[in-house]
Amino acid sequence: MFKTLACAAFALTLAAAPALADEVWSSDIGDIIYEDDLYNGQAVLSYPLPDGETRGLAFVDDLALNYDNRSVHGGIWIEPEVTGEPTCATAVLDPTTNQPVTNWGRIEVIFLTSAFPSGFVVKRGNCFEEPWDVLVAKPIVGSE
Repeated sequence: MFKTLACAAFALTLAAAPALADEVWSSDIGDIIYEDDLYNGQAVLSYPLPDGETRGLAFVDDLALNYDNRSVHGGIWIEPEVTGEPTCATAVLDPTTNQPVTNWGRIEVIFLTSAFPSGFVVKRGNCFEEPWDVLVAKPIVGSE
């Protein structure tokens, strides 16, 4: 009986928290995907780049495992270095590889509601500049 109750409790716990793969947002640049949670509290989101094959990464502060207390979150974006693209004079370390990257910038993610699922507005800047470029992301839920 205890084993049955424990299995039922575990199943309810899994059902209560959305799976990472379930968090996808549509935007003007394509789908934004919640990829991973990092030990430092950052969530990793990926987004398509213009070539259609490569994805950039956004590291969003205080979003890891946060499904019901979302608000305004800072962070950084990083993208592969591309010839002709402006890069920063100062490198940052990629939180997933610990390698220096010079094609990066600051972001601010503003969730429209505090609980999953929620859309958001992201502001993005290059290098250390204040985020200014705006993108709206709408959650894809259910059979959309």
